[in-house]
Amino acid sequence: MGLFQKVNLWFSGVFRKRRISVLDNNEESWRAELSPAMLTTIGVALVTLVFGVLLLLVAYTPLLDLMPGYRTNAGRSREMLIRSIVRIDSLERKMNDMLTYNENRILVVSGKTPAMQSVKNDSISRSKAFVAPSKADSLLRRKIENDERYRLNTVKPSAAAQSELNAVAPMYGLISERFNSKGLLGVRINGTKDAQVCAIADGVVVLSEWSPETGYSVIIQHKNNFVSVYHHLAGSLLAKGEQVQGAQVIGYAGNGDDAELSMLEFELWREGKAVNPELYIIF
Repeated sequence: MGLFQKVNLWFSGVFRKRRISVLDNNEESWRAELSPAMLTTIGVALVTLVFGVLLLLVAYTPLLDLMPGYRTNAGRSREMLIRSIVRIDSLERKMNDMLTYNENRILVVSGKTPAMQSVKNDSISRSKAFVAPSKADSLLRRKIENDERYRLNTVKPSAAAQSELNAVAPMYGLISERFNSKGLLGVRINGTKDAQVCAIADGVVVLSEWSPETGYSVIIQHKNNFVSVYHHLAGSLLAKGEQVQGAQVIGYAGNGDDAELSMLEFELWREGKAVNPELYIIF
């Protein structure tokens, strides 16, 4: 018998069907005709199905964590630590938001304006040193810096002048008009709507009244013959003869030209003469 005949005979045996039957009291109750090739195909299909199910279980369930020796305790502890850190950070943020909300509620109930919270950017700050300024950018920068309202090289208070008064800024905001500008005897400060106005230092209230020209005005006498004047207040919290402390809230700034902003006109006098507040106070 040649090789070709042997191979042909083997293929015939593989694909030749065999009869499988189940007898019950010498009577055939079930039968099936299967070939070795069909049994092999069914076996391969079952193995593939089982492998696919196990692969899905491993990918989407913590099945491997139950297998001893597959993952070390250090790996599990690291994952648990990372998850705990993320949860703690989330809880801390929520707690800070709740504290800020409660503090603002207390301020609102007491008739005060909640302080604005500055939003910090948690992203990595990028260095812009490599960006070369253009000619147009340099000209615009020079124009803005030379403008009185946006000048960066303003007069800074000296240490000696600060020690004479030891004053704080009357209001958080930007100076829109400076001393001796258009005959102004002080500075005009723009801030947020209904911003709090504070006494710059300890002193005694010598005037607290309202007038059509300046709205509510408060004048406070300080040490070393300094007098601070606060014009265009929306309301005054002080009465004449009352003692005040530095940084104590004395009222709220009135509305400026913009409905979303408030404006305070602040003057500082010494020995009967108006002086530049920026020489004594850091705004």
